[in-house]
Amino acid sequence: MESGPSARVRLLGGFELFDLDGEPIRITGRRARGLMAMLCLEGRGGLLRDRICGLLWGDRPDEQARGSLRQCLFELRSALGSRADALLDVGRERVAIRPDSVLTDIDMMRADLHSDDDDRLAGIAARLASGPLLEGLELPGPFQEWLDQVRGAWEAELLSEVIRRLDALEAAGRWETVRLLSEGYLRRDPLQEPVAAAAIRADLASGHPSAAQRRYLAIKQALAEQLGVAPGAGLERAIQAEGRPGPPAARAATEGGAPVSPSPAEPILAVLPFENQSGDPDFLYFSDGISEEILHAVSQTTPLKIIGRSSSFLLRGADKAAANVSSRLGATHLLDGSVRRHGGRVRITAQLVECGSQTLLWSDRFDRELSDVFALHDDIAQAVAAALRSTFAPRDLGTVDPIVLDLYLRARELRPDRVSYDVRLLTEALERAPGFVPAWEALMYDEAVRARYGHDPQELGDHLAKMERAIERALALDPDTVVPFRVRAMTAAPCGAYAEQERLINLCLARRANDPLDLIHAGGIASDVGRYRLALAYAEKAYDLDPLNEVIFTVRAIYLLGAGNWEAARDQFDEGVRRWPDGIFLRSSAVVAAVQVRDWRLVDLWAEAPGELGINRAWIQSLVDFSRGARTSIPALAARTLEGQRAMLQSTGLIALSQLGLLCSAGLKDEVFALVEAADFSPYFSPGTRCAPPDVGVSCLFAVDQKDLRADPRFLRLCAKLGLCDYWVSSGEWPDCAEEVDYDFRALARDLAAV
Repeated sequence: MESGPSARVRLLGGFELFDLDGEPIRITGRRARGLMAMLCLEGRGGLLRDRICGLLWGDRPDEQARGSLRQCLFELRSALGSRADALLDVGRERVAIRPDSVLTDIDMMRADLHSDDDDRLAGIAARLASGPLLEGLELPGPFQEWLDQVRGAWEAELLSEVIRRLDALEAAGRWETVRLLSEGYLRRDPLQEPVAAAAIRADLASGHPSAAQRRYLAIKQALAEQLGVAPGAGLERAIQAEGRPGPPAARAATEGGAPVSPSPAEPILAVLPFENQSGDPDFLYFSDGISEEILHAVSQTTPLKIIGRSSSFLLRGADKAAANVSSRLGATHLLDGSVRRHGGRVRITAQLVECGSQTLLWSDRFDRELSDVFALHDDIAQAVAAALRSTFAPRDLGTVDPIVLDLYLRARELRPDRVSYDVRLLTEALERAPGFVPAWEALMYDEAVRARYGHDPQELGDHLAKMERAIERALALDPDTVVPFRVRAMTAAPCGAYAEQERLINLCLARRANDPLDLIHAGGIASDVGRYRLALAYAEKAYDLDPLNEVIFTVRAIYLLGAGNWEAARDQFDEGVRRWPDGIFLRSSAVVAAVQVRDWRLVDLWAEAPGELGINRAWIQSLVDFSRGARTSIPALAARTLEGQRAMLQSTGLIALSQLGLLCSAGLKDEVFALVEAADFSPYFSPGTRCAPPDVGVSCLFAVDQKDLRADPRFLRLCAKLGLCDYWVSSGEWPDCAEEVDYDFRALARDLAAV
């Protein structure tokens, strides 16, 4: 039986610890207080001892740092007294706060933001004026970097939740609560345009147009003075909507066209493909490569939100107009320029433009030797960040041989005849320059892709070994590189390594929270453990950053369906097949979705693709054939599927997880769970292993067409065999379906977990 919290923690506006009666628990040492705060913020997984030592005593030798940690833990235990064991879980390698043992003000604010009670929302409005997270707890070195990251993540989460709640309140016409909540947030951050727009609409709806006008003029002046920008489109629409305020969807309908996203809360930069002015069209790979490296330099060394390459590089020529970049990509700023290469020298011009006012904020010209081109990337990134008032420490990659640079850029050139990079060119680059970290990063990612998606299982071990060798070399050269975290998450075992995958991708997101590819990987990990709502949140953020990327567009639609919103998913897929008629991944995913919800009209419509779809043509045809069987006779289709499952079990020891829902819906639950008991999923617990076709991962267990499977308590037996129960119980993070079923999902999972 779980116990309730043993202490309360204040994290916002400072750090304080209280017992349940409100009496303070005094922790005098700054590092002991810092450690307690870190543990409260890191959640149930806690922190590795090495990570704690690095954050709090990074300037000390390892043994001395570990000794300091032991002393710090002793100080914490002394301060906590009899509560220590109830609060702290101190292991040999990891230290954590015990699940549900503390209640933080952040937890309470999150709960209140999801409440529909006006009094609780009004209480939030009063608390929003509190100071920043862990105010006054600054410590030098790595701890400060960690604190800056978690502060940024919290502020982004808070803003997102406030906007979500304001939209819901507007839709319900609860204008007084909209006004209270928006004004509370604006006291915290007066330049957030979406929140100010909500306050203006509340003023107008309440019959106070003069108050709305004063509010608009105040923020307009503040934006001009502090950021040098004009109000965005969302704020302009709000003040111009006098007499017709209403919920967001209604406002968009009255203004004509599709709903428009609110003006961004912070700068969003689109790095466009710089023009090739070398006089040779074959040098397009070079100018595109330089542009991409500038994009990476800005994204990896600043906290700015950057539109993904897949979207921004679609805009060339006349499409680079600021108004077009803003409307198509949602960018507030664009970085454009030109590249001229002559012999061993390169000239790059660059200019930063604010899209709304089309104001040139910064421009410069750089003439360098090719060997200094990576230092040039950092110069440009630093200038862009300074122009947008960001601060960071550029990554120093030193000089590079021009031949090596050329090989590297050619290897990474995107071409339709290959799905990854040119390993031959990368290898040649590294033979010439063994210390060139970007080439090692590209090589490890390429090997991870081949391990994850290659067709020859016999080559799996070779790809993983090459990936690890590249990781070792890259980390030895640059301990701050984050690519190893992503590739290890990509190639981890499909079962049993859920927490490790989560840890790895979170390390990526902690370093660069706005990388679309990292966000998509994070969503994939969340969907594998049944958390489609979280997966959708990651996909939404990736989509905001890379809206013209076909893969991200498709993944968003998949997660919309997984989260239970078929209507929105259907509209997304429908738009996608019109936008990318030859899109292989998109069209096949759309047909799978239509089969899952048994919308046979859309199965036939979306299966009719122009052109060639390669091997996916056969896959799509098999889905159509399956759907025709379902339309004709579910019992007959189920009988054939069961026969196929038994044959698969006999030959491989495995079963197709994605087909179990159909059998359950046909009344064959006993047969299904007999298959489950007989199956041996141990191969899925090995790194790099792929699930047996037709499965692409365990996330299929949480798809909409598997509801009958999940409705049976024996479903948890399957989850236990796949390592899912262990993950849910140890992490305390439960799948969405835990609230969907009639039985006590959590209790049964705890009984079956090995931990």
